[in-house]
Amino acid sequence: MLSVPAMGRKLAVFWNDGNPRVFDDSCAHLGLPLTLGKVGDSAVRCRYHGWKYALDTGDVVDQPTLRKPQPCRLKRFGALMAGDLVFAWLGDPEDVEAARAKLPEEVLEGISLYRITFDCPFYMALFSSVDYAHFQYHTLYAPFYGIYRLFRDNQHQPGTAFPSKVVAEDERRVTVRIEEADRDIHMYATAAEMDDGGVNFFQTFVTPLSPMKTLYWECYKPRGRNAVVNLAARASFRMITTRLLHGEDRVWTGSSAPNFVNGDNIHLSENDVPLGAHLRKFVLPRLNGSS
Repeated sequence: MLSVPAMGRKLAVFWNDGNPRVFDDSCAHLGLPLTLGKVGDSAVRCRYHGWKYALDTGDVVDQPTLRKPQPCRLKRFGALMAGDLVFAWLGDPEDVEAARAKLPEEVLEGISLYRITFDCPFYMALFSSVDYAHFQYHTLYAPFYGIYRLFRDNQHQPGTAFPSKVVAEDERRVTVRIEEADRDIHMYATAAEMDDGGVNFFQTFVTPLSPMKTLYWECYKPRGRNAVVNLAARASFRMITTRLLHGEDRVWTGSSAPNFVNGDNIHLSENDVPLGAHLRKFVLPRLNGSS
């Protein structure tokens, strides 16, 4: 049982024997958070008056304070398992296929995971995960990248221009190609994916906590065949990538967000194609009320 904030709500998430369930974190009686209660026998019992709800359906199954039972149920939302993660949506719990269609076709298993909260809209957090232009200006990043480049055959020089372009688009995602860096970037509604074609594979997911606060999930899995290289890659993720995310990525993105959202004197450039493509595909239609 977990209490999870998302989309301005507090949710109660239950493992439910591998079939996760998500409800409003509120007892249907007087609203005490369910996560203050106890789980047992495939049910959760509220600590206030002992009302008990089935984890599978959210239906009330015991009301010890009443002489005559009163039918009610918890407010349930959708949830599914993919890879090593549980995904939830604030819609019809039966819309599993529609929800799955918004995710990458392959959600990684056996990942190294780092989570951090960014003070920015979800689309800015996603863009930060694939924004090559700012990597060069991280403290200590350039030396590490210089070592990494020794093992890569591409034309990209850190700190120089490397325009990208949209090369494919369907209902699930937009694919952006950066030729000089030899990278494909996939942008989804609430996820981004970057594959270098070699060892590294990053998937970033975001949970919108509020309009200006986002929980950022960086999922990493090395794809090389050499166990020693994979071990070194995971160690680099834990020692380097997580520090970059917690430090300047978090600070820069959060500091920029109020001005970006305000929109005055903002100029997107050729390096910002992933951000522009994501806003066009997944954000503007919702703002316009068309989807």
